[in-house]
Amino acid sequence: MYKMNPPAVFAHESVMKNRKYRAGVERLVKALVEPRQIETYTDDQLPMLIKERQLLKNRVPMGTLSEVKDPILLFNTFRFKDEAAARARGKKLKDADIDVRGELLGLNAFNWSNYNLDGDPDRMHKVCRPCWRIHLQAGCLHRCMYCGLGGLLVSMVNVDEYCLHLKKLMDLHPWQKTYLLDDDADPPGLEPELGCLGELIEFFGTLKDRYLIIHTKTWNTDWLRNLKHNGNTIIVWSLSGPTQSRKIEPNAGTTEERIEAAHIAEEAGYPIRYKFKPIIPVRNWRREAAETIDLAFSKTHPDVISICCFMWMNVDEMKKRLAPVIDLLDPEFLKKAEENRGKAENPKTQPFPDDVRTEIYSHYLSEIRKHDKSIPVSLSTESWQMWTQFAKKMGMTATDYVCGCGPQAVPGLKKLECHPFTTAVRNDGGQIPCVTPPYKL
Repeated sequence: MYKMNPPAVFAHESVMKNRKYRAGVERLVKALVEPRQIETYTDDQLPMLIKERQLLKNRVPMGTLSEVKDPILLFNTFRFKDEAAARARGKKLKDADIDVRGELLGLNAFNWSNYNLDGDPDRMHKVCRPCWRIHLQAGCLHRCMYCGLGGLLVSMVNVDEYCLHLKKLMDLHPWQKTYLLDDDADPPGLEPELGCLGELIEFFGTLKDRYLIIHTKTWNTDWLRNLKHNGNTIIVWSLSGPTQSRKIEPNAGTTEERIEAAHIAEEAGYPIRYKFKPIIPVRNWRREAAETIDLAFSKTHPDVISICCFMWMNVDEMKKRLAPVIDLLDPEFLKKAEENRGKAENPKTQPFPDDVRTEIYSHYLSEIRKHDKSIPVSLSTESWQMWTQFAKKMGMTATDYVCGCGPQAVPGLKKLECHPFTTAVRNDGGQIPCVTPPYKL
């Protein structure tokens, strides 16, 4: 597991009362740089932890902090049997002006994401796929400067019970083949000591035509070798060049370490993929992109690659988050981002204007094609307009591309076999009506 020195370790009473769950937490605490006492808490003590122990402090972009510490570790269980009581507790906290996320209440094991469907406020501005997302953690150890997932890392440990409920969800939604784990975390960081991720991987190994997807920046894959995964866990690495990986994502694996970790996983039989996401155009970004792609193909055989520029915020927010390293950015592209201030028609693709992102994507695609003419390459969470521009070059469209983590993106697939916006099923089991994309492709 990662070397870490958290300021505190908390475990809910439901964790400490279960021998199996407690043993995993105790193994992890024993492996810390400085072993900590495990502080047991109850639901009634949660407001005190938030207010007096500052549980939610420093959940802000890490590039804005003068000092970045390892997060507080908190271990909890999903309350499948008393979900109504947990939701009532959350409402009571909110009424007391304490807005607490579901993982602290034992909620949100699975959530329905209505991407690009009616009700999605961003459906006109980005392309993604409606799906169920699954969760075990919230928070991260990697300290990426642009990210606000520091300060607190919550891990849910009742994986045995979790898998029973997940199987029921899968049976209700046979259209979904792959399940992305943890949008808001990087699960390998606490393993194998915690013992949760391996249990989930082996659960998927017992299934037919259902796949777990782990999206990560980790170097930590040696422990995966002997798990009974049956090829049913896909590992997707967020890959960045040397400058970005070392200077902007300081606790993540370096470029070389991530590729070596992918090499180890591939040798152990796991399907592997890469996402160049988020691409931050540093000085010499073209050379670093080419060298990173060369190294990735020399060491591994990914079945899908996705690309995505740094987005989701305006230039002033980007400069605030990346303030300690802003001089590393390509000065021409930074100037264009500043000139684009307030002019972007699409709020999701800021801060870099379309011509900058087009240049970046064209370069990455060209370098990838030097190694593999047919590997699926997709734009990740990009705009409909950008897909219109790149569809012919990529040989895929916004409605049939295979991405790293989409709900039907099974290993070896070259194009989707069904329309992603008409085959999804609502969380009440009803069929979603045909949804016409805002741009015809």
